[in-house]
Amino acid sequence: MAIGVFGLQVAYKLKRLEIMSTDDTHGWFGGGIPYPNSTSTVDRIDFSNDTGTANIRGPLSLARWGSAATGNSNYGWFGGGATVSTVDRIDFSNDSPTASVRGPLSIARYYLSATGNSNYGWFGGGSPSGSTVDRIDFSNDSSTASPRGPLSATKSEHGATGNSNYGWFGGGSGSNTVNRIDFSNDNATASPRSSFIEQRAEVAATGNSNYGWFGGGTRLFSPPTGTVYYSTVQRIDFSNDSSFPLVRGSLSSIRADVAATGNSNFGWFGGGGPSPAIVSSVDRIDFSNDSVSVSVRGPLSSSRYALAATSGQAKGPAIKLQKAGNYGWFGGGFPGPVSTVDRIDFSNDLATATARGPLSAVRSSLTATGNSNFGWFGGGYIPTPASVSTVNRIDFSNDSSTASVRGPLSLARQRLAATGNSNYGWFGGGIIIPGSTLVATVNRINFSNDLATASPRGSLSLARYYLAATGNSDYGWFGGGLSPGPTTVSTVDRIDFSNDSSTASPRGPLFRARYILAATGNSNYGWFGGGLIPTPAAVSTVDRIDFSNDSSTSSPRGPLSLARYNVAATGNSNYGWFGGGYPAVATVDRINFSNDSVSASPRGPLSAARGYMGATSNTPT
Repeated sequence: MAIGVFGLQVAYKLKRLEIMSTDDTHGWFGGGIPYPNSTSTVDRIDFSNDTGTANIRGPLSLARWGSAATGNSNYGWFGGGATVSTVDRIDFSNDSPTASVRGPLSIARYYLSATGNSNYGWFGGGSPSGSTVDRIDFSNDSSTASPRGPLSATKSEHGATGNSNYGWFGGGSGSNTVNRIDFSNDNATASPRSSFIEQRAEVAATGNSNYGWFGGGTRLFSPPTGTVYYSTVQRIDFSNDSSFPLVRGSLSSIRADVAATGNSNFGWFGGGGPSPAIVSSVDRIDFSNDSVSVSVRGPLSSSRYALAATSGQAKGPAIKLQKAGNYGWFGGGFPGPVSTVDRIDFSNDLATATARGPLSAVRSSLTATGNSNFGWFGGGYIPTPASVSTVNRIDFSNDSSTASVRGPLSLARQRLAATGNSNYGWFGGGIIIPGSTLVATVNRINFSNDLATASPRGSLSLARYYLAATGNSDYGWFGGGLSPGPTTVSTVDRIDFSNDSSTASPRGPLFRARYILAATGNSNYGWFGGGLIPTPAAVSTVDRIDFSNDSSTSSPRGPLSLARYNVAATGNSNYGWFGGGYPAVATVDRINFSNDSVSASPRGPLSAARGYMGATSNTPT
């Protein structure tokens, strides 16, 4: 029996929710001291609804304090504590029973810290034997943890975080040095990297794939000063970890012995002292705007310190950044302009795209970005001709309705570009007509508060229009375009989503300078296709940026099936679809990301020939 497109979309969303479950949308805080005794309590925070009091789940197998925790997408492991070597495992999909006891650490210790990737967890330092590093094999966790290469110096009361390749252990008593463990070579002694500007112990840490945030802590001075408590948060740049960590915003209060966990966009710091003035407070850091003070969220179920925390946020980019969307939406455009929105079914892309509910008004020269549930189409021009600041939102689960009007961009403009992650969208560059004023302004839309006017952030490195953009969960790349003159440029600017109040950083250029091009990508690469060169002439050129080596010139790949400009593009983790353009065509080309040296393959067309569109898909980043 046919269930219809809407039913398929609902089924897709339900399936995605089933896959996500609680593993990557929640954080677990376990153990600690409510004062004066330790506890086995485990609290769970709902990341998507974190203003309520944390929900008490099944307890740890025994009461303890000073333990450490890490996890993957399915389970969380809590190890050590005063004065045990016990490792407990929480099943994220069934967290109401008591945590199950697994193989122990190699020695009993407390005030240690832990981090990991999708396959292993590393527990380092602590008291006593403060340089020991144990590795838990998640697939064989009933065995005793395996001692690996030690830290470079003894430390306890420190914090740890990491990405898929390395783990950073920072601060603590005994040594202020930040140690880095190479997960692929963990028999070696950890490598000393930078140090905190001042000695700090009893810190907590969390991070994403590019940065680590260390918050709170104490410093012990000689009398009469005594112990000083901190609220400061410091950030380590994983790509430049020999430099001193930067001071960012602050926690809502001074405290130590706090615990921290997070996902790719936010970090949650919960509990802490000094005792007996301990707190249940939970603070949230916005990684994309970490220079401001944190926001206070719902509390833990009880006040306590010396606890541990983990979440199901997988550290590996191949897992965390996987894009699995199954549709692409192309909206607006010219001739017209029109309000038409076409939807491509990625699983059946030889068919002609189907027209869905329109935008709220006709316009062209707009741009778009989105997450797994919605798409935001911003800017453009109307027939006056005049630039607009309008933002429309398409509900992917109900895309037969007219797109809803949301909060506008901070200024009216057209011929801009956009990219985003699961929580925010960044709209950059463009031109204001009438007046022909070029802009470098970048606006950020908060997807969870999109009725507000978009927030101006740091600018691009130069004002330009007719550019293109793509990105992953941590960065956005804006490439090509026309700068004042007009001058055709090959410039690629990179926006650091976690520090987007700064001016974008110029990276390696496109292989060929051009404008009115389009871009899409996956978690590792970005493809920029089509456009005009100064002759002027349309081109079929496709350049690929390697996100992990973006200071190099982009590499030429297989071309589009025909030369064109004013094309639009979107994609998922495996393919990119480039649709429409001028000379006026409805053609849609598909690039196979795993075989991108061949010419793009023509697929089913749009419902009509047009260019100057915006495009997005239901592909979470």
